[in-house]
This record gives sequence, structure tokens and C-alpha cells, in this order.
Amino acid sequence: MDWKKLAWVLAPALLVVLIVFAVLNRLVEPLPPRRITLSTGRENGAYYLFAKEYAKLAKADGFTVEIMTGAGTVETLKRLAAGQAMAGFVQGGTAEAAPTEGLLSLGSLYYEPIWLFHRRNRPLRGLNDLRGLSIQVGEEGSGIRPLAIRVLRDSGITAQNSHLMALTSEGAATALEAGRIDAAFFIMAPTVPLVRRLLLSPSVGLWSVRRTIAYTARYRFLSTVTLGEGVVDLVANVPDHDVLLLAATATLVVREDVHPVIVRLLLKTAEIVHSRPGLFEAPNAFPSDTLVDLPLHEVARRYLRKGPPFLERYLPFWIAVTVERWALLILPAVGILLPLVRILPTLYNSQMRKRVTRWYREVHAIDQTLAHATPEEARAAAERLRGVQTRLAEIPPPPPGLMGEYYDLKLHLQRLIEQAEERAAARHSPR
Repeated sequence: MDWKKLAWVLAPALLVVLIVFAVLNRLVEPLPPRRITLSTGRENGAYYLFAKEYAKLAKADGFTVEIMTGAGTVETLKRLAAGQAMAGFVQGGTAEAAPTEGLLSLGSLYYEPIWLFHRRNRPLRGLNDLRGLSIQVGEEGSGIRPLAIRVLRDSGITAQNSHLMALTSEGAATALEAGRIDAAFFIMAPTVPLVRRLLLSPSVGLWSVRRTIAYTARYRFLSTVTLGEGVVDLVANVPDHDVLLLAATATLVVREDVHPVIVRLLLKTAEIVHSRPGLFEAPNAFPSDTLVDLPLHEVARRYLRKGPPFLERYLPFWIAVTVERWALLILPAVGILLPLVRILPTLYNSQMRKRVTRWYREVHAIDQTLAHATPEEARAAAERLRGVQTRLAEIPPPPPGLMGEYYDLKLHLQRLIEQAEERAAARHSPR
């Protein structure tokens, strides 16, 4: 096939492919933004520390993470609902404390124990022992505040019969150590320095939960974990006995309109950061699709159950995303191009056969006039036949299947031209 025939075949196919490519490019998800806004709690909390790990890992994949600090979970949920952040760390059990429409969970990340520290000289057996005392329940916008108020209310403790305070975590720890308040609720990872500080403080004690079945039956989003004897400090044997704690789970929440690639990046990062064993977590127990308050994102459901997409297991994240996108664009186009490449040569052959047939009809018509043509008519017929011969010489050779007809036509033309010339010369011959 010469270049003219190749162009005749490929040009329409490429045109169709370009049209399909343009349509698919509009239908396929646009490329994700490279900037992710992630809402956390205060800078001394676990959410902020984990966000810094996320930012470091995301940077290696070509993304920038902007960390937005705040009071905690309730503020994060409000930011997400208002579109001020794309994703955020949220404490389990707080979905009713803020608007959650349009928000989806990417899974639970780790246990967040509820630490109820109290003055050591005020023993605490049950929550009802706190009636009439000064109790830190968390600052406005934090996740612990609505949870602590709910748990206290169910035990008969309200702002009417006790002094419920809204301090920052650092302010509450300092006030508790100084004896200015009687008890303080915190919900944070055990790795946070403030927790260790209070566990080692000689003036502060930690409440060990009794009636755990009653609490976990009432609050389905809570579990129980055990802080083992000597876990914090083996030498000083802190704590000096096993302590039962109620625990929520930290979850990663996104807006439902966040790009699926961003969702997969967050899931990949969460798997790296939170699959490690912790004080209360077994290896690879998290991230998990259990213990979540909000509906699970469909991408997260597939990821947590089946793992990352095939390409992301073997290629750097951004390369895998780019290859996947181009595959979505190219494969349908190739699927259309291949049949076209197979069909167009057939169409070309059909067109060539029609052309040869058309020339045969023209030559046949001239041949019919030669039988009774005058010398002048014979000379005109010869000119017409030479015109056909010239046009036939200018076209590229037909496909192999038509070569027999092509050469038959050329021989037929030459014979008819000779016959026409003989008849035209007959008028000059002697009688």
C-alpha cells in the first residue's frame, strides 16, 4: 500500500479517533488539584502530628497539604460542610454535634481513648462522684466536649449541678496539676506528650472505667481498651495496675465532591501511617471500614477491602494516576481505530472496484460505437480512449485482488485504440 492509499485509509480513522478522544476527555474526570486542605485540632494534638506525616508523604507524590488547625472535631466538621477544607480528622461519636450532609468517611484510623484525669487526692469510682466539682469538658469546637457532656448528663451531671469548663487541653492539664480544677476529659492518642505528662504526674490520677458493658451498649461508637500495668514507665511501674478506658476511633472524613484521586492518595497515606502497631492497635488493624459514624466513601470501601488499584501497587502514585487516565482516554479510541483500520481497506478496495467497473463501462460504450463509426468518429473515439488511458496511468495501482482486471482493462484499451486508429486511417486508403 503506497502512502496515498495509507492516507486514504488512516485519515478518516484518525479523524474519528480525535473526535472520540475529545469527547472522552470531557467525560473522564479532570486531573486532581495538587493542593489538599486538611483540617486538624491544636498543634499539640495527635491530629496535627499525623497531618504533618500526611503532608510529608503527599509531598513525595507531588501534592501539597495545607494544615488547618482548630479547636477539634466539631470545628473540622463545620469547615468541611462549608467547603473550607477538603478533608479532616474527626473523632468518632460526634456526627450529631455538627452538620454532616455531603460528608463521607474514608475509614477509622486508630483508637482514641477517653482519658478522664482527676486530682489524685479525690478518688473517683464512678462518674456520679464528679457531681458538684469543677470539670474540664473541652473547648468549644472540640470533639471531646459534646461527648463528655453527653456521658456526664447520662450520669446525672449537668451545668446546673456542677462547674463544666471549656479550657484548651494545655490549659486544662496545667490547671489540673495545680489543683485549680478537679477533673478533666481528654480524647487523644496515647502518643501525645500531654498524655504521658499527666500519666507521670504525681498529683494526677486516671479513672479506670467500671460498667464497661453498660457504656459500650449505650454508646455503640465506643470500645474498651486496656492500658496495661507498667506500659508507660516500667521502672516507675506507671500505671501501677491495668486501667480500662473507653475509646472512640479517629476517622478520616472528606467532602463527597473531593476528587477520587485525592481520596486514593489519602487512603494510601493513611495505610502507611496507621497500619503500624500501636499501644492499643494490632499491626494492620487500621485503617478499617468499621467503627465509622458517617457513610463510607465508595472508593474507600473498595480500597479497604481489595487494596489499591493494580498500577498503584507497582508504580509511583502520580505515574500510576497518569497512566490510568491516559488508558481511559486511549483504550476506547484504540477500540474504535482497530475496527476502522480493518474496515477502511475493504471500503477502499470496494471504491477501486467501482472505479475499474466505471472505466469498463466507459470503454465498453466507446467500443460499441466503433463497429459502425465513420473515420472521423473513430478518430474521436481514439482520443477519448487515450484520455481514459492517461487517467488510468495517473492513479496508484489497485489492490492485488484487482490487478487482473486492471491489466485486462489496459490491454483492452490498447487494442481498442489500435482498432480506432485503423478505422480512422481507412478513409485515406486507396479504393
